[in-house]
Amino acid sequence: MRAIEIFMIRKSFGRNSSEAIRKEAEDFVNEKHYQGYRVINIDFDIADNAGYIYAFITMKRPNTY
Repeated sequence: MRAIEIFMIRKSFGRNSSEAIRKEAEDFVNEKHYQGYRVINIDFDIADNAGYIYAFITMKRPNTY
């Protein structure tokens, strides 16, 4: 079993998309935290040519070293 998981959230880039993905990432992290996960890193990236904004969330699984 892997100790680390990387999750990706993707939103179309548009008006208020940065706020929308921030809110969705925050809700996702809170939900996983209640399941016992711990945040390692959160990174946001914009793919200019594709028109998407991404959130990459790296978390440590519960009960792993």
